[in-house]
Amino acid sequence: MSRILVTGGNGFIGQHSVTALQTAGHEVIRLLRNAPSPADEKTGCIIVGDLLRDGEPERIARDVRADLLVHLAWETEHGQFWHAEINRRWETQSVRLVEAFWNSGGIKAVCAGTCAEYDWNALGPNKDLDEEDSSLVPATLYGQSKFSCFKTLNDKSVAGAGALAWGRVFLLFGRGETPGRFIPSIMRALLANKEAPMSSGKQVRDFLDSRDVGAAFAALALSEVEGAVNISSGEGRSLLSVARMIADKLGNRDLLRPGTYPDREGEPHRLVGCNKKLIGEVGFSSRYSLEQGLDHSLSYWKHQMDL
Repeated sequence: MSRILVTGGNGFIGQHSVTALQTAGHEVIRLLRNAPSPADEKTGCIIVGDLLRDGEPERIARDVRADLLVHLAWETEHGQFWHAEINRRWETQSVRLVEAFWNSGGIKAVCAGTCAEYDWNALGPNKDLDEEDSSLVPATLYGQSKFSCFKTLNDKSVAGAGALAWGRVFLLFGRGETPGRFIPSIMRALLANKEAPMSSGKQVRDFLDSRDVGAAFAALALSEVEGAVNISSGEGRSLLSVARMIADKLGNRDLLRPGTYPDREGEPHRLVGCNKKLIGEVGFSSRYSLEQGLDHSLSYWKHQMDL
């Protein structure tokens, strides 16, 4: 049994990583920024600390002395995180956390990266993003900070500081998702029998259920795989096709309004991650299909909207 520190353990991804790791029989310590609620205290060991404060990454690593680290915490506020200056602080403190973890005897750190690290301008019309061959030229501050963090830690890992795995997350969705994101925005409008405005919907994206994303990070942590690994479905779907799947489940496709919003300038037409390394080396296969995930999310939003 390993002792595993998980940052962001109550988050959209982290809650599912914690469940998978606990189910596998490991001792999981979740890092929380604030004092735990009674519900939190019932779900395992907790340490309280703010990673963005000076000295906290070192204290946390020293106090926990974990065998494995799953670092998922970062700035994620919808609509803000792409260009928020706080990304630079997260980069600095994440490096300090992983270094302190290694210095405290930790064996392997697993961190959440992003598909935004890749060069979106270099994508071909039918090309999937590959960990080994695709160029890494991030266009946003978020992607740049994540990539810089990866480069720094990977160099230290190669030099012998400790093992590192870096999971590059593509598009995820699921219960508890921020309402303004694409899938919940479509669901909430259609569930209310209102028009659902969207862009052209021609963009092709790689969606993976948040339950599978969390489980994939757990599998990556427990594997011997190091380096960058795409956390993706490996399957591209146009946004319009996903919106139509949702609408057809509710019987109101006539309320979809593709083309209401302009497509965002500079965004890629196709953003799909090759997941051969995730499947072949990590040994992880997703449990939930896109349709199953959409059903799960619809059930959640019906409950939230009291329908």
